[in-house]
Amino acid sequence: MKWYRTADGNLRLWYETDEIEQIAEDELRVANLLPTTAAPVTDLERFIEGRLKADLDLFAELPGDVLGLTQFDDDKRPRICINAYLSTAALEAERPAAGIVGRWRATLAHEASHVMLHRMLFVKDLAQDQLFEAPDVRESFDPLMRCLRRDVGYGRGPGDWREVQANAGLAALLMPRRVFRRLALSEGAQIVEAGADRDAELSRRLSERCAVSRQAASIRLSTLGLATASSAAAMFVSVE
Repeated sequence: MKWYRTADGNLRLWYETDEIEQIAEDELRVANLLPTTAAPVTDLERFIEGRLKADLDLFAELPGDVLGLTQFDDDKRPRICINAYLSTAALEAERPAAGIVGRWRATLAHEASHVMLHRMLFVKDLAQDQLFEAPDVRESFDPLMRCLRRDVGYGRGPGDWREVQANAGLAALLMPRRVFRRLALSEGAQIVEAGADRDAELSRRLSERCAVSRQAASIRLSTLGLATASSAAAMFVSVE
């Protein structure tokens, strides 16, 4: 992680993709919530309230185009709000619409990533840096992050740099890299289809195992080099 200024003088926080992956894995491990191949679903509510020490409102009255928001208030506990309609559709419907649980979990993970990656922008003790003093940092950013439907989702971009980083964190929290690779290898070995059909079946299985959308699972497979539309042999890669 490092601070830098853009050409127009705006302050930015830069994370390498691998750094976000490692931060998410480390935070889940410290919280004793790192998924395993036997139990691959991340418990996001426990992670948010237990490890991140954030207040969580799952049934917030938000505008229809706002899936969630994260608010920082000086050095107090951050507050995460999820749109009531989304939580109701995911948690209270007898048969949730296709993909709605995945969208709900993606929104939780997106907001959790804002706290995990961006709390230092607003908390004085965390904002100290060799290049920029905390008061300068704290005055540079809006402490209320409203996350619109178009902002939340693995692979989304370009857009606000914080939203792009939160989406990278989203994937790392929901589908931790090492565990996801092992799951993909295990499930892939049982699939007889080839090419694109094999990719589709693998995405379906992984989406069910990890409680994410098929699109999220598919993009994660592709990003990690595990998609096999061109060759079934591509699945058999080394696990880190």
